[in-house]
Parts: sequence; C-alpha cells; structure tokens
Amino acid sequence: MKFKIKTIWHVKRFHQLDQEANKRRCDIAILIMFLCLVTFCARLWHLQIVQGEDFRQQSERNRIRSVRLQPPRGKILDRTGRLLAGVKPCFNVCLVKEDVRDMEALLAKLSPLLGETEAEIRTRLGSEQKGPKYVPIVIKRGAEWETLSRIESRLFSLPGVFIEVTPIREYPYGSIAPHLLGYLGEISRKDIEEKRYKGARSGDLVGKYGIEERFENDLAGVKGQRRLEVDAEGRLVRVIDEKPPIPGKDLYLSIDLELQQASEEAMKEYVGALVALDPQTGRILALVSSPAFDPDAFATGIDNKEWEALNDPVSRPLQNKALQGRYAPASTLKIVVAAAALQEGIVTRNTSFECASRFRLGKSSFRCWNWRGHGQTNLYKALVESCDIYFYQVGLKLKNEKIVKYANAFGLGSKTGIDLPNESPGFIATPDWKLKKYNEPWQEGETLITAIGQGFTLVTPLQMACLTSAVANGGTLYSPVYLEKLTGPDGHIFASFESDPKGKLPISESNLRIIKRALVGAVNDEKATGNKCKLPDVLVAGKTGTAQVIGQAKRRQDKKLDWKYRDHAWFVAYAPADKPELAVAVLCEHAGHGGSVAAPIARKVFEKWFQIQSPLPVLRPCKTAFNIKSIDNHV
Repeated sequence: MKFKIKTIWHVKRFHQLDQEANKRRCDIAILIMFLCLVTFCARLWHLQIVQGEDFRQQSERNRIRSVRLQPPRGKILDRTGRLLAGVKPCFNVCLVKEDVRDMEALLAKLSPLLGETEAEIRTRLGSEQKGPKYVPIVIKRGAEWETLSRIESRLFSLPGVFIEVTPIREYPYGSIAPHLLGYLGEISRKDIEEKRYKGARSGDLVGKYGIEERFENDLAGVKGQRRLEVDAEGRLVRVIDEKPPIPGKDLYLSIDLELQQASEEAMKEYVGALVALDPQTGRILALVSSPAFDPDAFATGIDNKEWEALNDPVSRPLQNKALQGRYAPASTLKIVVAAAALQEGIVTRNTSFECASRFRLGKSSFRCWNWRGHGQTNLYKALVESCDIYFYQVGLKLKNEKIVKYANAFGLGSKTGIDLPNESPGFIATPDWKLKKYNEPWQEGETLITAIGQGFTLVTPLQMACLTSAVANGGTLYSPVYLEKLTGPDGHIFASFESDPKGKLPISESNLRIIKRALVGAVNDEKATGNKCKLPDVLVAGKTGTAQVIGQAKRRQDKKLDWKYRDHAWFVAYAPADKPELAVAVLCEHAGHGGSVAAPIARKVFEKWFQIQSPLPVLRPCKTAFNIKSIDNHV
C-alpha cells in the first residue's frame, strides 16, 4: 500500500516537472519569436523609413536619369574684341558603371574601339572608385571622328557607354599668352573633397592656372540639367525635360593681340620674359614668358614625356617668369640709384668721378665693365655708357639704407599688386637681414655691388616694367591691370577695371627730368649702350643691364662658359620719350649683354606698336648724338 502511494506521488511529481519544463520552453520560443518579429519590424522600418528615400531615388534612377549640361565657357578677348580663347565642341566617351553587368567583357570590347589597352581604361575607372556608380566617368576625352563612329555604331552592344558633347577651349590664333590666360584641367579628387570649385564634380574641366583659375566662377557659367528616361541597359528612351545652362561671362583684356604676337615672336629663341605697359594707365599690353606651353594639352591629357618637358628645371616652361622669375636687376637699377643720389643731394648732374676701369676699396678691387675705363664721368655719361665706377662711388656716399629706401619707393621688394596668384615680391637686402641670415655684418663692398644691381638684390620683369612706366609718366607708380571689362553674352557690362595709383616716386620733377634726359641719351647717343633700340622716327628712352651669374674671376678664366653661367640680358625702355605710350621691360636669361640681345627685342616691340597705331604719331626725327641741352627739347 505504501509502495503504491509513493509511486503515485512520484508520477504526479514527474508530470509537474514536465509541465514546468514545457512552459519554460514555450516562454523561450515566444521570446525568440518576439525578438524575430521586433528585428523584422526594425529592419522593415529602417528600409522603408530611414533608407526609403535613397532606395526610391535608386529605383527612380533605373528609369529616370539626370544629365548635367555643361554651359559654354566665357570667351577671353583682347582690348579690341579679338578672340584669344573661345569654345568648340568636345566629344567624350563616357561610362556609367551602374549599367554594366560584366565589366571585363565590356572592357574587352572597348579596348580596340578606343585604341587603348584595357589597363589604361581600367586605370581611369579605378581613379573614380569612390564616386557613385550612377555618375558618368569620362574614359576618352576629345575623341576623334573615327573613334566616335566606331563607338556610335556599336552602342547597342556596349551597355553603360554613351557619347557626351561638352564645350572646350579653342585658341583661334594658337597658343597666345598661355602664362596669362592659363589652362583648363580635369578636376582632381582632392579638389572635389576640398570643395575648391563650386558645383564641380568628377570629370569636369576647371581653371587650373592664370586667368582661367582666377575667374573660374565667372567663366564657368551655370550648369543646366536634362532628365532622361532609360531602359534597364541604360539606353535612352526619351527626354523628359530640360533646364538649359547659362553661358559664362566674357573677359576683355587690356592685351593687344598683334603686340602680343610680335612680342612672343621676338622672344621665341630665348628663355626669359617681356612685359609691355601703357605708362599712363598701368594697363598690360603684352606679357610674355618664354618658353611657352600648349594649354590644349592639359584639357585632353598629357603623357609622362610631355609632363617632364614642361617641368624642365632649366627652361621652366610652366613658370610665369614675368611675375615669378627673380633676377639681379644689374645696371637697370642705376636709374633708382641715380634718382636717390640726386634727391638726397649726394650729386648733381655735373658731379663727376674718374673711371680708370678699377676702383679699390680696402684690399679689394672692383672693376668697371669697360676695361679701358670711361675717364672723367658725370651722371649723364654714367647712365648713357653705364659706368660702374661712377655708381660704386655714389653708392658709398648714399649708403645701403638710402638705396633700400628708394628701391622700395620705386616698387622693388614688394608685389606690384597684379590680380594673379603667386607673384614674387623680389628681394631688397638690408644689413639686419644679412646679420640674421648669415650672422655677419654688412660690408661696404656689398653696398658697391648693390649700387650696380648685383649682390642680393632680386627683381621681377613686371616690377621693372612698372618702375620704367613710373619714370616715363612723371612719377606715378601703378598697380598693373590686365582686365578691361567683364560682360555677359548679351554684352551687358558687369564690371570695368581700372589701375589704381600705388604711389608717387620720391623725386622732384627737376631731378626726374635729369634722369629722363640721360635715358634718352642711353639709347640715342653715339656711345650709348642701348643704341640697338634706336628708331629713326620715334625717340626712345631706355637703360641696358647685364646681370652677372658668376663672379668676375671665373668669367675671365673661361671665355666659353656653359649656358647656365652666362650673363642675363636686361633692357627697359619707353617711347616716345616726350609723350610716352609704351613702356617695355625685357629679360633674357643667360643670353649675354643687354645692349646686344635685349635692346633689339624691345626695338621690335616698339616698331610693332607704332605700326599698329593709326595714324603714326608725328614726332621729331631722332639725331645721332645728344647732349643735355638738345635733349631738353624732347623731355
């Protein structure tokens, strides 16, 4: 009996435990089902609410695709309205990755059609891996007609591939003033990430240099949009609607096309720069940096060989030498030193010094370029024949502080203010700078060589052109401008540009007249160093300069110097001397003497300018020799 009761109790206990286990299992199963339901709902909420708009747009893009329409880039014209840089159609082969199912098969088809290897095409595609797949990628820019016809006839078998027509730069007169105009290049990934160009995206051409970069926002215009309906393969079904682009604004420059062409032709054999200004307004009429480069190459792409040539460390084709090149001014600085000496009362026009070809200072001997010497020399003769001994002695009396003061007042050692990036300020050395730089005091011998434009002093051709203009116009130093106006496609003027006076030369009218007299003689006198710029019917005033690259001792030892050791040739001038219309600065690197190399180049520029003018100005005929009294009638 007891056994039976105990057995029944165990059976009841077993059923009770079994029910509790089943209950726990049910609870766990319900919890798991609840968690699955919550997860499912959360995922559904995330897809429909959080990512719903994105998926909706992706779905819409499978049917409707927006294509940006590039506006015609604004034209760049010279001062008379002649076209320097226009636009022409450019045909690009593009690819939308989103429409490609088998990329390898597509590349195998494209390679022979484009005339490029699969690796080259893959490299272009790979550079855009971070971009959205629905954004078109330019895989061939500026495709030729033969390539286009091969692609166009096979588009049905090339999913994701289409032909895009965009405006691109055209240069009707060839490569004109490329260092001023600049060039276009494909926007880089870094530019996109930094948002350097407003509204630009991968594949766009943007201004990378010069005016094209400086006025990118004005020239680029406003992009339009076209909405297309496409099928599953990305092929066009119909155009839904279109918002036309707004063309860029046009820029009128102060550059004169004919003068620019003549200047470039005159400089084509030399490495250097040429700047021609209107001395009365500060407007740039020609700006040359030689050698030049082809701006078209950057838009269509350049290979490694071309890039290496553009980065040649000797000729430096990409450097704008007119405002970035820094050179010793040589004897052209004697204009400043003479003005300083007159204004400070150190000399008069009649003060003279003996030039016996050598000048001793302590244990050192300083030479004049004329080994025979100039004999007794006054200020006029010193400028006309560029006597170094005269200016050695004037420099000692002035001292370096005064030379620095007047050099700065003439615009040296600071930027001219031209509205272009990366302009160099040049350099005017001071005793404090040398002490800080080399921990050495300033020596009187350094003042001597500074007085003839050697030593630490560095200037740019643009600075020397501005300095010459200031002397020509009577003492007003202008910040140079290269723009006339900014207009819309309909001719509406959005902005006009004028040069602002930067300052006045700290020299009296009478002293400036003495300097100008001597500059006329420096071109027209019988023993003038610049007589190769002399014109038969126009009176030219100017000054030569020959900047030594290495010391005199080495120059005497080796008569056949390598190109890189030869002197730089300078010439600055303006004409007509009585009513200046044009001021020119010429610098030829390692070309020799300023009078024999740079002066003839300036002459060609003057000849072209007065040929352009109609009618030619009526001027007094030049004479073969001048003195102070005869020049009074002209200056």
